[in-house]
Amino acid sequence: MTSFEFKFGKTDAPQGSRVLARRKPAPSKAPVAPHKTAAAPLVLKALENATAAPTADGGGFIRRKAKKSKLKGEVPAASSSKSHSLFSEKYKNVHINTDVKGVSVAERVFSSGGDFGALDLHRHLQSNLEKHGFTVLTTVQEKAIPVVLSGKNCLIRSQTGSGKTLTYAVPILDQLVRRTPKLQRSDGVQAIVVVPTRELAQQTHELISKLNTFQWIVTGQISGGENRKTEKDKLRRGVHILVGTPGRLLDHILHTAAFNAKSVNCLVLDEADRLLDMGFKKDIVRLVEELNSQRAADGYDPLALLKGVKTEGAQSPRQTLLLSATLTKDLAELADFTMKDHVYIDALDDSFTLNPQHMVIPQTVKQEFVVTFIKHRLVMLAATLISKAQHTGKTIVFMATTQMVEFHHQLFSKYLLNMPVVRGQPDFDSDDEEPALDVELFKLHGNMDQKERKEVFNGFRAATKGILICTDVVARGIDVPAADCIVQYTGPQSDDDYLHRVGRTGRAGKSGSALLFLTHEEQDYISTLQAHKVFLREHNVDFILSKLMDFMDEPNKEMAISKLQKRFEQAIAQDDELHKKACSAYSSWSRFYSSFPGKMKTMFDLRNVNIGHYVTSFGLQESPTAVSRMAKQQAVRVPVKRLNQKLANHRDNDGGRAGSRNFSGAAPPRKKKKKF
Repeated sequence: MTSFEFKFGKTDAPQGSRVLARRKPAPSKAPVAPHKTAAAPLVLKALENATAAPTADGGGFIRRKAKKSKLKGEVPAASSSKSHSLFSEKYKNVHINTDVKGVSVAERVFSSGGDFGALDLHRHLQSNLEKHGFTVLTTVQEKAIPVVLSGKNCLIRSQTGSGKTLTYAVPILDQLVRRTPKLQRSDGVQAIVVVPTRELAQQTHELISKLNTFQWIVTGQISGGENRKTEKDKLRRGVHILVGTPGRLLDHILHTAAFNAKSVNCLVLDEADRLLDMGFKKDIVRLVEELNSQRAADGYDPLALLKGVKTEGAQSPRQTLLLSATLTKDLAELADFTMKDHVYIDALDDSFTLNPQHMVIPQTVKQEFVVTFIKHRLVMLAATLISKAQHTGKTIVFMATTQMVEFHHQLFSKYLLNMPVVRGQPDFDSDDEEPALDVELFKLHGNMDQKERKEVFNGFRAATKGILICTDVVARGIDVPAADCIVQYTGPQSDDDYLHRVGRTGRAGKSGSALLFLTHEEQDYISTLQAHKVFLREHNVDFILSKLMDFMDEPNKEMAISKLQKRFEQAIAQDDELHKKACSAYSSWSRFYSSFPGKMKTMFDLRNVNIGHYVTSFGLQESPTAVSRMAKQQAVRVPVKRLNQKLANHRDNDGGRAGSRNFSGAAPPRKKKKKF
């Protein structure tokens, strides 16, 4: 029986037509004409055949819609069982034209093939460079190192992975090792390197320490999350080259008396664009002001002033270096504030005129995209990791939020790396499981403890094969030479984010690949990248699905996708902890997706997507409203930690604490006075 017959009864009316029924008239005591009484049974018979939907009180007939029944306790047959199919949408148009003619802005990593021997460096430093394989100069090193050695202030722009760290590390070490008499620990900090993230601080410190075999030159690192007392003892003993993050550096300058910064001759702001993006502009400005004031106080001689002698200081002017992969208006303003009479060095060839709207990405990176249905995203990501795990290499997967990283890491660790022994059967789930992928899975995000972050970062770099699921905390400056693939599972919120994510592979002339996940509603982002002289090709999805079919032992790709999705959904439904993480991940994704800037809203708009399908992409079977409700119930208010007044970096002009960063720029709300 069809849904129409179930609600309205069998009728001779044409299919799709609506039968109009009238309410049964109330009985009347007046006599009825004979011709009407004879016709009444025929009318009632027709009405009974036309409709079988009595009112609640059992009398009369009313008009009913075929899609929905208002009667209590009546459930239409079509909606009696809720089910969603992964293949309910058979086709969606991919209208992006990937055959756009254009030339990418290319920057040659190695230009003329010059070597470090031509720079007239100290012979022991030259030997250390050769020992670690640094012989040929990159383009930016060849252009910038001679200028930096001359002591000039520099604003240096070069693509990611072009060797910018050595551009300032080599001149700093060369000047310190040539200094006579030799440096003593009591001479204080001579050079400060400011970087945006803890991982980049660790990496930069390791590289400088690797080149520094001179026992009298001491290097050190300070960053948030480390033991402050240990750092304080290190500064008290004496450090010459100090690498750190902005907040912790400013904290020690203001509150650690043993931090001797009067002799700082070189200030380096590495990844300067990222420092501004992360909201560190205020800290950097205050840091520069403190260095200037300490330097001025050190050269202050009251007796000389009484004699009318100008004392600009026995020290030479401090050298400042800004390095970045992109140029922005804010970066130019920061350069004008931090240094005077600086030299601009661009690693691009002189024949190119760089448009700020154009992105410079190494030509050795193969850039591709895949357009997938929303409900297929989880399985397609798993299939991509399966294909990458079958060869030696490292893959970095970028996700939008910490909760997404936690959820996908736990899901794949438990239910992808390990699979049932018997697969390819109608119901392959069993208690007997075996390791299915020979690869290590890592996670990294900003909410992890500093010790754990360090262990994960070192473990991923040391692993032969590995997959790192992370947030954008890894997107800047991190150098993992064996990282040959970058996967962007969620779209970047800015063009610079895309550039720096892709820049984690194809470094120093090595080859790499970058894959961008998009849905059909987001595909116009490819046209935006084409306007920035970045041209992507569509990835061969059949190759990924063939690997998934082999992995699942299924000859049919739809069956392989459905079975892996079913395994994930059942695992999430049965594992309470994993279910909570899935709800939190979806909730955090929805907040992220609704926060795209205005110019990106046309491509990434929460109002234009099916959020029910996105719930499926997190392996959940509930409705979006139910998932959001569960996520809110899980959220627990954590009391805000009170900052130690002695450790507060600085105060705003309105008296607010700098420790609580407000990205909107608004003053913190005032507490309302209690009314009695």
